[in-house]
Amino acid sequence: MTRIEKAIVFAAIIYMIIYAPYFLFQITRDTPPHFVTIIPWHVIGMILNFAAIVATFRDLYRRPFSYPNAKLTWCLLILYTGGIGWLVYIVKHALRPHPDEQVTVSSGCPTEDSESSAF
Repeated sequence: MTRIEKAIVFAAIIYMIIYAPYFLFQITRDTPPHFVTIIPWHVIGMILNFAAIVATFRDLYRRPFSYPNAKLTWCLLILYTGGIGWLVYIVKHALRPHPDEQVTVSSGCPTEDSESSAF
C-alpha cells in the first residue's frame, strides 16, 4: 500500500472507532434533530470506508501469494466477516511492503561485479 492508501485505511478505522459511540449517543438523545447531525458524518464515513476497501482490494490484487487460492480466500474473508477479516488482512499483509518492492540497502562499497563491469 502507498502512504496515501495507508492514511485512508487508518482514517477509516479511526472514524469507525469514533463514530460508533457518537451514533449511539445521538440515537438515545431525546431531542429531535439528531437525524440531521448524523447524516453528514455518515456520508463521510461511507466515502472513507469505500476508499479504504478499494485500497485494500487493490493491495490484495497486486500482492503475490504462495498459494494459488490465497487471494480468493482473503477476498471472501474480507467481504463476509463484517470488517474483522478486513482488519486481519490490514495487520497481516497490507501494512507490510510487497516482497517485490522491498528496498535493499548496500554498503556503498564496490563489489567485484561492479568493478569489472565499469571497465
